[in-house]
Amino acid sequence: MSELRPYFVPPSAPLTAGARFIRGFKRIGVVVAALAFLGGMAITLMISIDQQSSAQRRFEQASCVAQLLRENRPFKMKSYDKTKIDYDDSGCPGYSFYGDPLDVVLSAAKAGPPASLEYAIQPFFIGLAITLATSASSFGFLWLIGWLCAGFTRD
Repeated sequence: MSELRPYFVPPSAPLTAGARFIRGFKRIGVVVAALAFLGGMAITLMISIDQQSSAQRRFEQASCVAQLLRENRPFKMKSYDKTKIDYDDSGCPGYSFYGDPLDVVLSAAKAGPPASLEYAIQPFFIGLAITLATSASSFGFLWLIGWLCAGFTRD
């Protein structure tokens, strides 16, 4: 039994100054990348939600115009152009259809309401890709600066 040695972990070699410099820039890079990711995702979510709600408001205004047409109510025309219908003054407020022809508005009403995430998916994934690319590039840039300033030292 005397041949057994006690378990011992040899101490790791101390880091060189260059390795510490790189490690510091990596940590700064992780923080900057995390902030870029959180900010990018917040902006992406706001844009996605706005796109979906804008499509919903467009359908609601188109449905209102279709309802006015079914009830044979007269449409008011724009004051500066008597060939364009003023949907706001006619009783269907909104900014989706500004002087668009009636057939465009009715086709939007016939299309039906947007699905629950129909208009939010595309901006979300585009924003996610941009956010991930921005986060990764900011981390890589700061790591590269640390590596260059440390004199090309190994990590």
